[in-house]
Amino acid sequence: MLDAQAEIQWLNRHSHQEFFVEFEAELATVASLLAAVTNTAQANTVYKLVYAHCVTLLEALISSVVRKLVVSEEDLLMSLAAGYKKVSIVSVTLKEIPEQPKVVETIVLKILADQTFHNVSTIKEVLGVMLGDHMKDLNLAGVGRICSKRHDIVHRNGKTVDDNPIELSLVEVNQAISTVREFAQDVKRRIEAALKEDDPVPF
Repeated sequence: MLDAQAEIQWLNRHSHQEFFVEFEAELATVASLLAAVTNTAQANTVYKLVYAHCVTLLEALISSVVRKLVVSEEDLLMSLAAGYKKVSIVSVTLKEIPEQPKVVETIVLKILADQTFHNVSTIKEVLGVMLGDHMKDLNLAGVGRICSKRHDIVHRNGKTVDDNPIELSLVEVNQAISTVREFAQDVKRRIEAALKEDDPVPF
């Protein structure tokens, strides 16, 4: 319970916009490592590190933004609680409600913490349940391919299931960075549109 409270306090100290700004800065820093490669012996290792880490940054971004929205937007919390199967099947006793006024929030955050947001089906499901039509036609194909190759890099030491070594080119790594950046920007635009719709400017 103390861990959950510390997590909520941390999320409350930040805005979801901050997470996008930090993501952009970190992605730029990772991309700058490519210029530091001085010989071909280092190149493939650095390329794999950068390629894998840009997915890690995206995963951290989506996870942080989703959890921030859960603690700051009650309607999005309730949408997720009702529509995300991993949350909606959890039962709560009447006794727990007065003991833990934010019991739903705590449960949702705990379940989200266990999700892997480098899995594009998880990204699609969670964002879709929370933000509905605003996430319709979200293009996951590009990041899906990158996440799949990242899996080979991280879990099989850079080899496919057929034991073929993955050789990355500078062009491919730069393209992966661009794809991840563009995907994050698209998600940000969709979130902002959803929040603006839910909080219309008074006339």
